[in-house]
Amino acid sequence: MDAPFLPYLQLLRELAGKLDQLGQYAQEKITAVGNDDLLALDEVLKKEQVVGLSLRGLEQKRKTLLEQLKLSDVPLSELSKHYPDSLAMEAKEAAETLRHSYRMYRGHADAARNSLELNLHQIEKVITAAGIDPAAGSGYDAPGVEPPKNMKSDFRA
Repeated sequence: MDAPFLPYLQLLRELAGKLDQLGQYAQEKITAVGNDDLLALDEVLKKEQVVGLSLRGLEQKRKTLLEQLKLSDVPLSELSKHYPDSLAMEAKEAAETLRHSYRMYRGHADAARNSLELNLHQIEKVITAAGIDPAAGSGYDAPGVEPPKNMKSDFRA
């Protein structure tokens, strides 16, 4: 009887793990920004994108499992009330773990966003003080001016 409910609990744990990973990446972004390390920031963004793509797959799996369990309209906070008694405590713990992971991720992500925005504003001020209009573009549009080698991508690869 518990069998159809167990995969959903496993999915909730997996989602919590992905959110924890994203929270760690947000902290790495803050460190990279603080160290003015664009290459490290780029690497973190790549890792973050991979996790984001895996979350899309988990979302599809989540919808399917909820439909199978007929729990599509049940909020996460009420999940344990719709589980068999033998799994109710486990469902409550999984839901609370996921909610906690999400709150932690949101805090880290907001801090990373604020750090990035602050640094972008500082860059704009420096550019403006140098007499350049930041809205004019990157400056790589002029003939013969190319971005640094480590900022190029070979799309044929």
